[in-house]
Amino acid sequence: MFNLEIEQKIVDFIKKSPLGVTSSEIASYIGLNRVTMTKYLAVIKERTLIDFKQFGMAKLWYIPISLNKESFLARVISEIVKNLPECDFKSISEKIGISLGENINNMYLNFNGVAKLTIDQLSDAYADIGKKLGGNFKSRLMPDRISIEVSPQPLDQGSSRIINKLLSAVFAKMAALNMGYGRAVISEPNEQGNITLDIYLKKEEHSPQ
Repeated sequence: MFNLEIEQKIVDFIKKSPLGVTSSEIASYIGLNRVTMTKYLAVIKERTLIDFKQFGMAKLWYIPISLNKESFLARVISEIVKNLPECDFKSISEKIGISLGENINNMYLNFNGVAKLTIDQLSDAYADIGKKLGGNFKSRLMPDRISIEVSPQPLDQGSSRIINKLLSAVFAKMAALNMGYGRAVISEPNEQGNITLDIYLKKEEHSPQ
């Protein structure tokens, strides 16, 4: 099974050598056999996190330079948020999420040609949002909530805190607009880095406001 922690160790190791490192050097550092390492490198390369150049009979793996307006702004925002106090981050992410939730909800209302989304349409909208963000969101309808398994994370690990908070606010706002109530609860990431996002549609007697 593909392990995100091992992936990050591989990427971090390659970052330390701008001129490139061989597969054998990576395997020795990580402690993986050649076959397993080859599979990891192929998957990580497919995600454009690394690349290689041929040097004689060996492949030298390196981190490709990728810089454009979108990635630059995303990195700036990520660094700003990382340095915000937790209370400020929570307040700002909720405000942004609520605004985004209203706008995104209107898109799905227009697409479906309805005044309010049904619970099935809302669940489908959550899954569609995840797909458009590059993640895999599996929605399940429960008696009191929509439970969403998020795998993999839509953004890189450094930005996962941001996207999780924003998505929870967006999804909760969409639920409130269509179902009359919405509250998001995010689980801790599992070993694969996946999370579960539960959107409660009914107000519990002792639920937080």
